[in-house]
Amino acid sequence: MSNNSNDEEEIKPFAAIAGTDYEEVEYETETSRKNIFFWAMYDLANTIYSMVIVSLIINRYILVIGQLEHGLTYGQASLIYGLVSGVMQVCVAILIPIIGALSDTAGKRKPFVISLTGIILLFASLLGFFRDIYLVLIFYIIANVAYQFSLAFYDAMLPFIAKREDIPKVSGFGVAWGYLGTIIALLVFLPLIFIFGDVVSIITPENPTLKYGYAGSWISFVLPMALFFLFTIPFFFVKEKQKKGKMPSPGKLIKGAFKQLGSTFRDIRSHKPMFIFIIGYFLVADIANVLVLYMMPMVTDGLVIGTNGDPDDFFGIIFIIISTFSAVGFTYFVGKFGEKFGGKNTFYLVGLLWGITLAIGITLIFSFPYINIGLNLPFLFSIIMGLIAGPALGGTWTAQRIMVTELAPKEKFGEYFGFSKLSGKLSSAIGPIVFSSILTTADLIGKYSYGLALLGVAYIMFFGLLIISFVTTKKPE
Repeated sequence: MSNNSNDEEEIKPFAAIAGTDYEEVEYETETSRKNIFFWAMYDLANTIYSMVIVSLIINRYILVIGQLEHGLTYGQASLIYGLVSGVMQVCVAILIPIIGALSDTAGKRKPFVISLTGIILLFASLLGFFRDIYLVLIFYIIANVAYQFSLAFYDAMLPFIAKREDIPKVSGFGVAWGYLGTIIALLVFLPLIFIFGDVVSIITPENPTLKYGYAGSWISFVLPMALFFLFTIPFFFVKEKQKKGKMPSPGKLIKGAFKQLGSTFRDIRSHKPMFIFIIGYFLVADIANVLVLYMMPMVTDGLVIGTNGDPDDFFGIIFIIISTFSAVGFTYFVGKFGEKFGGKNTFYLVGLLWGITLAIGITLIFSFPYINIGLNLPFLFSIIMGLIAGPALGGTWTAQRIMVTELAPKEKFGEYFGFSKLSGKLSSAIGPIVFSSILTTADLIGKYSYGLALLGVAYIMFFGLLIISFVTTKKPE
């Protein structure tokens, strides 16, 4: 699901920072409900890719391929996935300013979104036809980088399809459709589990045989991508304003983008509270980024929720649905809390939610070899864990926005917020590397490696919150 802007400063074009008059760009002066609906449908569509491919399938698919086809251990296969994910995110973070520059100089963003979507559909669909870990990783990298770039162009369309004063509302509408896409993706995917069976990606005494399950069928990849395409069709009819006036060359825009990035970094370094926050947020965001990538294997391989040690992927999806509904229902109240008590206290609240989530998860992993689905205390606590994880995840991004709003000078809000997002991008690179490195202990201690990995990210989050506690904000604490 894309992270759309809620502030017009955030989406100021790269043309402006490359020396072009900001007013030379023609913005939309009318907000068409039909046009916004067509645009928001892409938020729903692309969420199907991120939920099914990124969150549900690819991690465990690579784990099984690595072990069955290449003779790797669980820890080795997990490390390869973590390293690839981390390096990929670093590359995306570096290239995003270039994408922004291309967006401005081209004048039209929709053709880029459509072309990149075609790349996503092709390479994500191909994933299910091969059992070579290196080929699968290459296809995944191509699809996921295209996905990240498509979001950059998609988000940049906002000021060209809606009036400035309507941008926050339109952005929120897109986010809501993204949540709907999550639910649709999960509900459509559930029957595939019953048809093709569960994935078994870690060997336990209760379950000694690895299985591809639904990840071994090409249908599990092609069907979601077909839905992605179907829900993208309305986006073809979106109308966006074209550029006005003479724009700089792509080279000048790219040079200006990186020059502005360096200038913003120097400016933030001289702004001590903001600089401290960026460092702290880099560490706190780590846990949120890890959860997105490892939620499914956490439920199946770490908690081992199922029947007598046989993990149940059906419940894994139910767990994610519970967390999603919880995020939709309760993240709003995290935002209201932030409005009243300020950004720093919101981070404390988010830290408390994460702390409870991690404490439950770590305790369950180390205390029970597996968790049976039914009326029992461990299963009940796993449900509670999912309910709390939702607003903790959504609250992390909410707290970030509130904090930047309090710290950044009004005239530089877009630059500061963009830099904090870059910090989050880089954190999404470090998180998988750290988490997967700890998971290499699975070769010695099995599922308990997930408990150690959660302890690792818990310590990282604690130090991040400790650093944020030294930030002086404008609001009284």
